[in-house]
Amino acid sequence: MELLLSSEPHRVLLVKVLNKAHVAQDISVEGFESIVNNITANNYLTFVEEEIPVEGRGHNRALHVSVKCMNHIVAKVLINNGSSLNVMLKSTLDKLPFNAAHLRPSSMVVRAFDGSR
Repeated sequence: MELLLSSEPHRVLLVKVLNKAHVAQDISVEGFESIVNNITANNYLTFVEEEIPVEGRGHNRALHVSVKCMNHIVAKVLINNGSSLNVMLKSTLDKLPFNAAHLRPSSMVVRAFDGSR
């Protein structure tokens, strides 16, 4: 706290992170804690040599993993850090307990490879 109070650049960066995380002014403590946990989580996957495919590290096969989300297992999650958009099927979302207050409308138009919306 002392760092944030005494350093404007640190304070500005923290506000930038919170703005990008879409923190509402009336957020609950639990909701804010969830955002902080997401920001501070170690978002890394590591593998031991035995898990590397025979083609080596340069292969281009898709990586699917199972993840635990709010005590529910979501199977076959595609890991694609190069994507400009992450997509979850509505049918998958419907199976998860989530707070719809976190959803926001978007004017972004998503197009398939064939150009359809």
